Amino acid sequence: MGNNPLLFKKKPMKQKIAINIIMGFLGVGKTTAILNILKKKPAAEKWAVLVNEFGEVGIDGAILAEQTGMTISEVPGGCLCCVSGIPFQDALSQLIAQQQFDRILIEPTGLGHPKNLIRSLLSKEYAAHCELKASICLLDPRQLKNPRYQQHETFNDQCFLADVLVANKTDVCDAGDKQVFEQYAQAMLPAKSALGWVEQGNIDLSWLHLSSDTSRQGKQEQHSHNSTAGYQQTLQPVSLTAGQAFESFENQGMGYYSVGWLFAEDQVFDHGLLSEWLMLLNVERVKGLLITDQGTRVMNLRDQVFSEMVTRSLNQSRLEIIHNQALNKGKLEEGLLACLR
Repeated sequence: MGNNPLLFKKKPMKQKIAINIIMGFLGVGKTTAILNILKKKPAAEKWAVLVNEFGEVGIDGAILAEQTGMTISEVPGGCLCCVSGIPFQDALSQLIAQQQFDRILIEPTGLGHPKNLIRSLLSKEYAAHCELKASICLLDPRQLKNPRYQQHETFNDQCFLADVLVANKTDVCDAGDKQVFEQYAQAMLPAKSALGWVEQGNIDLSWLHLSSDTSRQGKQEQHSHNSTAGYQQTLQPVSLTAGQAFESFENQGMGYYSVGWLFAEDQVFDHGLLSEWLMLLNVERVKGLLITDQGTRVMNLRDQVFSEMVTRSLNQSRLEIIHNQALNKGKLEEGLLACLR
């Protein structure tokens, strides 16, 4: 990794910035967990969040910015293990150069393998300015009964490399799910620094202060993607031009496909039509920040379970659809436009 001048323009800091990676597979609740973590942040400390998403539209970063008003930096279009070159270096280096943060939380895409990201953070260039603390991985315990997850390389490697493994969404789990989770976690060596069984991403703040165990990396093979075609090595999130009603964006890689849209502020969705359309989609993941005739909403669909919550006023709408098969952009766009008021 080449020296980034942003890292070295200023004098060394008196105290290193603590860094935590908050990871987990698609739809497991990482963004909700980070929102809950930020609510518990010590008032005297300054924190920032670096968000990476598989798609181009940047939903998670927008949600965090709207809900917290904190410094949110984004690396769109891929996973950090693949874009841990210039875009990642620039985003993190810009945060470091400000020399005002006590802690930085990094949220990689749910499809990202964290090994190369961890290696970058432990490199000589970053070690002089940052201290990698515990990496936390969330999972839905119900996924452990599904062979599709058990056999997925990235899912297992995220869990293996984590210092703290957290079962989330336990309000919809049973005793059997808990037993399977404990067996899965306890079979991993080296042993986890902590295990969690939580609801609504209610992360214990003390987990952030645990040390990172770098020995977890030793037995993992170098990961490769099914395809890296379509990755956009861009640092700035996508945007609309003046007077543009909407724009669409596509990405693919790691056996997954995404289609996303940005809509101008004057494009208002019919809440009922939009909710019904989303609930009928047979896709792996949908997330969006949307302006509707019933107010602004955060909308989510995972495993055909739809949820929504009220959010602050928005200056544009954004929606991202992710699936493990190629998506028919034209048909999806036709259905989405039909939901406009």
